[in-house]
Amino acid sequence: MNTMAEEELNEQKLIESAQKGDHAAFGQLVTAYQRRAYSVAYGFMGNREDALEMAQEAFVKVYKAIYRFDLLMPFYPWLYRIVKNTCLNQIKKKKRRGESSLDSMMASGRDFATTKRGPESMASFEELKGDLATSLDQVSDNHKEIIVLRHIHEMSYSEIAECLGIPHGTVMSRLHGARKSLKKVMEMT
Repeated sequence: MNTMAEEELNEQKLIESAQKGDHAAFGQLVTAYQRRAYSVAYGFMGNREDALEMAQEAFVKVYKAIYRFDLLMPFYPWLYRIVKNTCLNQIKKKKRRGESSLDSMMASGRDFATTKRGPESMASFEELKGDLATSLDQVSDNHKEIIVLRHIHEMSYSEIAECLGIPHGTVMSRLHGARKSLKKVMEMT
C-alpha cells in the first residue's frame, strides 16, 4: 500500500520526467488527473461536451507550461487554476460572440448524471437538480465556485485554500456566505 509521501514522490518524478520531454510520464499525469480536471471544467461549463473540450485544452496548456512548474509546489492547485482559467476564458469568448449551447437552453441547465430510480423518484430528483442548477447560476461566481469545490468535489478547506490561493479562514467565511446566498436564492424559487 502506497503512503501519501510515496505517491507525492512518484508524482514529483513524473513531473520531472515530463519537464525533460518524457511523453509517457506526462500521459501518466493526465491519466491521474483527467477525472478531476473534467469535474472542475464541468462545474464551470455545465455540460459534458464543453467540459471535455476545456479539460483537454487545459492539459494542452499544462503540457506547454510543464517546464515552468515549480516542483516545490503541489501539482493539483496549479492544474486547477489552469482548468479554471481555460473555462472562464471560453465563457467570456462565448458571451462576446453571443453564443450559447443547446444544453444551456434546457430547463435544468445541466446534464447531471442519472441514477437508477423509480419514475416518481426520478421526477422529483430531476426537479431538484433543475432547481439547484438554476439557483447555483444565480449566485456570484465566487460563491458558486466555492460551493462546487466543497460539496461537489468534496475538497477539504485546506485544498480549497490551496487551489484558490486564499487563506483557510477566508475559505470558511466565503463558504458560509455562499451557503447563505444559495439558501436565499433557493427559498425565493
